[in-house]
Amino acid sequence: MSRLSCILGALWALLVGCPPGVAVAATANAGPPFGELTLVDEVLCGGAGEGHDFAESLDGASRVQTILGRPCRVLPNEGGAKYFAYRMGAGKGLRAGAAYVLSVEYPEDRPRTVFVLNRGCETARGFHTGAALGDVVHTYTDNNLESLKVPLSGRFETWKTLFHLHDRFPGIELPRSEGVRPFTPEDGFWVIVAQSRAENAPLSAGAAVLRIRLFAVPDPSRYDLSLRLPPDGLPRRHLFWREEMSDGAVHSREVDKRGVINEIDWYEHKARLMKFLGIDTFCKDLLEFGHNQGWDSAIYGGNDWVNQTRYPGRWAEVLGVAARHGFDVLPYYEYAGSIGRHGLGSEKRCVTLGGGDTYTHITWSEKANADVTDPDTLEDAKRILEATIVRHADKVNFLGAWFRTRPSHIPISFSDRCLGLFAVDANGGTAVSREELRADKQLIDRYYAWWFGERREFLVALRDYLRSTVNPDAVVLFTADTSEPGRSLPGDGMLLVTDDPASWDPMLRRAEQASVHPAAWEDVVRSDRHLEALLSPPATWAQWEWQHSCPQADPANYARTGGVLMTYSFNRAYTVSSARAFDAFRGPSGLALVRHYSLNENAMEKKLGYFVCDVERAGPFCMLGEARAVAYGDPRYIGYLAASSFNRGFPEHVRAFNAAFLSLPALPGVVEDGACADPEVVVRVIRTIGHGTYLAVVNVGFEAKEGATVVLPAAGSVTDAPTGAPLQVTDGNLRLSLGPCELRALHIE
Repeated sequence: MSRLSCILGALWALLVGCPPGVAVAATANAGPPFGELTLVDEVLCGGAGEGHDFAESLDGASRVQTILGRPCRVLPNEGGAKYFAYRMGAGKGLRAGAAYVLSVEYPEDRPRTVFVLNRGCETARGFHTGAALGDVVHTYTDNNLESLKVPLSGRFETWKTLFHLHDRFPGIELPRSEGVRPFTPEDGFWVIVAQSRAENAPLSAGAAVLRIRLFAVPDPSRYDLSLRLPPDGLPRRHLFWREEMSDGAVHSREVDKRGVINEIDWYEHKARLMKFLGIDTFCKDLLEFGHNQGWDSAIYGGNDWVNQTRYPGRWAEVLGVAARHGFDVLPYYEYAGSIGRHGLGSEKRCVTLGGGDTYTHITWSEKANADVTDPDTLEDAKRILEATIVRHADKVNFLGAWFRTRPSHIPISFSDRCLGLFAVDANGGTAVSREELRADKQLIDRYYAWWFGERREFLVALRDYLRSTVNPDAVVLFTADTSEPGRSLPGDGMLLVTDDPASWDPMLRRAEQASVHPAAWEDVVRSDRHLEALLSPPATWAQWEWQHSCPQADPANYARTGGVLMTYSFNRAYTVSSARAFDAFRGPSGLALVRHYSLNENAMEKKLGYFVCDVERAGPFCMLGEARAVAYGDPRYIGYLAASSFNRGFPEHVRAFNAAFLSLPALPGVVEDGACADPEVVVRVIRTIGHGTYLAVVNVGFEAKEGATVVLPAAGSVTDAPTGAPLQVTDGNLRLSLGPCELRALHIE
């Protein structure tokens, strides 16, 4: 151990009050963006794991194999779901609320899918390498499978996350919502490496890990990403996330069933993570499947209007956190009408084409609905905004509101009242019946057009309400995609989109994969099948009316409507590789993208308790979707629908993209043909009045570009937009080194 390491380790021991007999930790390089940090704990997974409690799903579930010349612990990809786990940090002086880095070193030698679960902060994140699928094949949703020949580095690589330690932790099994969390920092916490059953990852060579490390971060603010935003007078872009199955950590009133004793600490941890990752906009769900998620409904009658939660003051306190950190705020609503004893949504005024009140077999999502053609619905929705935004308008800068419909929440209604409105508004006063609509395609198509117009007017009215009460530039984002993984491509069975169909064909001939069919990646992109999926009504069957329960996106109706953005769903590479698809969703206020993560719910067969997990590509390829979206679509808003508590596993690449993206003004960018001779380097030009010219330079390819030459579209000095560092220009040309899937933002003045 070096003299400097000893000194730093001793200082850390004093800071945390390290108990007698606990060894002073050394420092070690945690990798970018951290550098040297105090190494609190470490386990070599290919060894005996001395000093650490070890567990696995079954004795012998994992094996030690030599990979790339070093012993690794591997979960063979055979049989059912399995895991191995080590308890990290026991007796090491861990502190609740303190910041740490968890790192997992893995071999990037073959395609692999790896789930990493950190019980110290109740996160589950996965990553996949090479042509591995990542998300599981078989679950209750179609996970929009994609396999691409992404290069493997042939080296050991590191997945890592910054996190804040909870007060109490679950064991190996995570309870769903409430449940005892028996461990405290002195006990340490479990780090679990897992994978689903073999047929869920048919190309994976199995999860493999060389080493797991835990580092302390005494001053996490040192690693806050400094954002260099466009100057005043230029509009700005926004990044945000929403979590679905995460707040079990602060749900219970019983201390031993809470991960974080003080609920606001949990949100403070999220704010600090936002600062680290470079996320500028705070988002929280206020309605989940229509239900109140922590705000005070007493303003309009409490339980008679919207059922109160056990924490009605939570939203006001959360806004205090957002204000302290200077975040913009975008609340999220899964609106189904107010759900309370006498709530509008509970009345279920919408009627199916068959004349009933149930559109789908999802009974728990059929308990309420909202009819956007009904004036009462508009007033009800305004009250929601009044209670959650307008009354707090002096606390933070609200960007507007993000609405998302879930199954049967904002369905197409065929009630007698709606039929009468349609007759007057769009059928020349001639009355129609549900039977006539079922029998006449032209008539029902006209009905659909009328209803989509009514939905537009509803959203425009909400925009106008927010602009008149809160923010003159307020926007309303609307997500018509009700699914977790995003809309599936049309066709029978599940499609696996791949750039190597020949290799996949034999695997998909196996009996367990009979429902999966390969589709050529280039054909899917060329024919805009993802766009077709987004613009088409969902398939239905039997007596159900899924096509009316979940009306599709209709961005054409918003092509000239400022301030209302129909969001574009993305996830796989095929969803972000067509400029035509993005153009279909662009409006006067630009383009809003939302990443739909797959839940992978229960993919571990209850061996880890409740399980959901987001999965991303490994290394620089984790930003493939965002980078191509900028190249081909130029979004102004990028959001994430996360399965559980959000984080990212390759922060050096995430931070670089976020800093570059947010440094670009939210103005139209035009692709400059011929700006770079390499066709995989896309140059988008953003011209401003009085603030020079900005460039978004994107490497959409899988290989690094050393010395790519960019022909500049304007004269002047050139700086790196997110840092302000000057760049050398020669004869109007700029040479850049670009990593795979990298965005660089430049400014010419």
